[in-house]
Amino acid sequence: MIGNLCDHKFEIPFDDPELPNWADGYLDKFCELFWHETWREGGDAIATLEIDLLADRYAYIKEGMALRAFQLYKLYENLGFKTFKQYWVKGLKKSVYYVKRVINAAQVSWKLMLEGFTELPDNVSQATKLANSARQVSEEADETTNCWQEVLDKAKHLSQPITASYIETTITGETTAPLATAKIPRDVWDKLKDRAKEQGVKPEKLLEEILGNYLDPKGDSGSDTSPGSEPESQKNNKVCMSKAPEIKAWEEDLEALVQEKYANEVNYDTTTDSSAIPEVFHPGGGISPGDKGQVRRPPT
Repeated sequence: MIGNLCDHKFEIPFDDPELPNWADGYLDKFCELFWHETWREGGDAIATLEIDLLADRYAYIKEGMALRAFQLYKLYENLGFKTFKQYWVKGLKKSVYYVKRVINAAQVSWKLMLEGFTELPDNVSQATKLANSARQVSEEADETTNCWQEVLDKAKHLSQPITASYIETTITGETTAPLATAKIPRDVWDKLKDRAKEQGVKPEKLLEEILGNYLDPKGDSGSDTSPGSEPESQKNNKVCMSKAPEIKAWEEDLEALVQEKYANEVNYDTTTDSSAIPEVFHPGGGISPGDKGQVRRPPT
């Protein structure tokens, strides 16, 4: 018997372990499956196990119902929490994003159950994607039931496993681009949220716009990219390269003249602030000490 029990790879609770009060059902299930082996009876015993599997498959529905009851009837106050948010953050260790999604997913799948469906979205992600995609089909009428039937029919016909992406593609004809995450300093994110609030948009949307403008500046769209055309920057580079020796010599002479003029007019020591020295723009784009705006460029 012990050898057979060890085959399942679940540790055997010999010493009547102290489990959380919510885990009694798990201990009962362990004993039912691996100690008493009630499934050996076959027939109804195995059918009962399958019912349990289906119930666990859609456990998020019961979780969403319970969360909504705690929210609606303020049951969290009986547990010492002042607000629902405090309960789910400190009591359940869940985020507001998760709680809202579970409640919404449970409501969607419960509606499908009442409509007679025996196969439902497998998880919160699928149920949420179904609801969001159905709203894209029609904002005036609830098309969730019709959309889910369409998903089931097509998946069965094509022998296609149902996923959140498949649900969206089947209903809307397109799939949302996958999202990535990035770690941003909290103070930067707070500033972004404030700016987004001023503009009446979500911070994620504003960040997407900022990155889009950075990676694909609007000015680039106006550049001439027709066949045979040459960007202005490349033309300028060619001009600079072809005249490089003459320009270099001119720059050296110019700087020497400017420094000589500056030394004669101003008596300064080595501690003089370098910002006091005028600047000269180089034809090649650089800036050097000199008399800014007073020296002409060499003729091209």
